[in-house]
Amino acid sequence: MAKNRYRKITSTTQAGKVSFFSTLFFQWMNILLKTGSERAIDENDLLPLEKENTSCFLVEELRAKWAEETTNSKRNDIKPKLWKSILKVLTARDIMILISAMSVWTLCRILQPLLLGYLVKSLMTAELHNMYLLYGSAIALGISEFISSVGMHHLNYQCEVLGIRVSSALKGLVYMKTLLLSKDSLLRLSSGRVIDLVSNDVQRLEGDTFLFLVDAARGIIELLIVTFLLVYFIGWQAVMGIILLCITLPCYLGFAHAGAVLRLRTAEVSDRRITLINQVVTGIRAIKTNAWEDEYRKKIKNTRR
Repeated sequence: MAKNRYRKITSTTQAGKVSFFSTLFFQWMNILLKTGSERAIDENDLLPLEKENTSCFLVEELRAKWAEETTNSKRNDIKPKLWKSILKVLTARDIMILISAMSVWTLCRILQPLLLGYLVKSLMTAELHNMYLLYGSAIALGISEFISSVGMHHLNYQCEVLGIRVSSALKGLVYMKTLLLSKDSLLRLSSGRVIDLVSNDVQRLEGDTFLFLVDAARGIIELLIVTFLLVYFIGWQAVMGIILLCITLPCYLGFAHAGAVLRLRTAEVSDRRITLINQVVTGIRAIKTNAWEDEYRKKIKNTRR
């Protein structure tokens, strides 16, 4: 670690250094990657977090939205929804980036087979075609692939950032909630439940949650557009596969629901296991003094089954 203290760069200075071209192609990472190839990276080499990415800002933002949702739910006599508070934390800029990247990626994925089909059809026929149109289609195919790659990377990056933001805010909210609980509530709440909630349930938001939601929306849009194109170019016979896919969709939803039920049961067992191990670690002296090792070993083995 460097001896000099970490100095935060203001958002205006950082925005002045990062251009649109650098943001589009992630060029702002080149300096960090070059430094990492030469020596070990320390804290002073990392770019500072913007205000909207700090844990303090995110936790306070989610806490305010959750308090607002709780107040409105009590007024309307309904159960508060945490996902509504999470959606309110997302800014308009984040949503616009997601929509733009998803639209570009979807458009390029649909254009590529159309351009490729036109090229193959033109090359397989003996009729004369406009050469400039063929060259333009080939160039457009390459450009669409390049733009699709850029849109895909920005979409994945934005989903990862949003997942980390929401996960950090929820972990902070859980921590603040535990500090406000009474002694009776703490006695009823097991430590394994809190650990499992933070380490498993909340941690999954950093992975594929936002990407799964975006892919689901993108898949529906692509399905509608591709269905129209198939009917237009081929006929209604080409839609039989899509109809079969729609028929089997309830089966997949049923399997997903069954998996969610099994996961809830697994979470309960995991809570008991973590609580038991935490008790063993906390009271290891009492266990050793009273020679309870075998008894706790049997309990842990039975819980792990």
